[in-house]
Amino acid sequence: MPQDTAFTLPFGAVTSPDADAARHRSLLWCRRQGLIADPVDELRFLRRDIAGLMAAWTPRASGEQLDLTVDAVVVATFLDDHVHGPLADQPDRVAAACTDFATVIGTGGRPPAGAGPLMGAFGDVWRRLADGASPAWLERTGQHWQWHLGARAQEAHNRARRRVPTRAEYAELRRRSGFVYAMIDLSQKAYGFELPRRLHTDSVVRRMLDITADVVDALDDVHSVEKKESRGDLHNLVLVIEDELGCDRADSLREIRGMISAWCEEFLSLEQRLPGAVGLRDTATALRIADCMRTAMSGYLEWSRTTRRSCHLVPTGEPAPAADPVTSPRPTRDHPHLWRGHAPS
Repeated sequence: MPQDTAFTLPFGAVTSPDADAARHRSLLWCRRQGLIADPVDELRFLRRDIAGLMAAWTPRASGEQLDLTVDAVVVATFLDDHVHGPLADQPDRVAAACTDFATVIGTGGRPPAGAGPLMGAFGDVWRRLADGASPAWLERTGQHWQWHLGARAQEAHNRARRRVPTRAEYAELRRRSGFVYAMIDLSQKAYGFELPRRLHTDSVVRRMLDITADVVDALDDVHSVEKKESRGDLHNLVLVIEDELGCDRADSLREIRGMISAWCEEFLSLEQRLPGAVGLRDTATALRIADCMRTAMSGYLEWSRTTRRSCHLVPTGEPAPAADPVTSPRPTRDHPHLWRGHAPS
């Protein structure tokens, strides 16, 4: 199956020793936010292992810094599941849901009246992201979240028309929908530094960021292609290449392995050029963001080899989520969460 496709990246993988504790804290946070409503919801959440992903993505983070990265990606994951579930081919409803999320950014983390638990959770995350952040960095990460939200609506429109995008269309849309740029922002937040505008717009750094997004998104597409096919989602590099070249699955996967290998070679070449490209003043910060990109790629691959989220099909007979995290009532003081299950030991 595609998840067993072998990939080799020239970057070593490391995981934060705080990973197991972060899993426990993330589960408790989701209960407090009302995102987990019953034992089946909890099982689904544990299968995702978002804490494991972010412990590999930011391996030198721990405690509150690691927790913020985990909680942010949990919000994005729940939203992803929502728009790819009952709303998959309803672009107007997807656009409305994403617009509501965008208002949380515009209000500094205050969800609109009557918002469900997922927007409440996003408000909590956004306020923590804003704490101590410069206006420029917060504006940039807000733009990256907006990219992601806007791309979800565009994908729903394409699904409704049953249209396979071209490779160029796919690449442009996938870089926005894949959430990698916002996750690199999370790496900066976890490690307590910000990429200044002059570096963020530097052509070498920008190309390295694009490569990081392309590698992570391509790996995700390979591992999730069967799941996406099962729900009629055509936004997947494997399917795009099959459609473009008229080839079979094996040839498409071979093409993608070659693309990833070429991207990694280019990344290493660009990394060697960084000191000369950015100058002495910015070399240390540039190398720091390069390290974040390395661990993003290696960490994603390590996580995706073991988790079943990307390829997992909902088992026959497994009930739908007990509550809609976008529209269900938010927790109250009297009922802080709906499911008081036992935390894993």
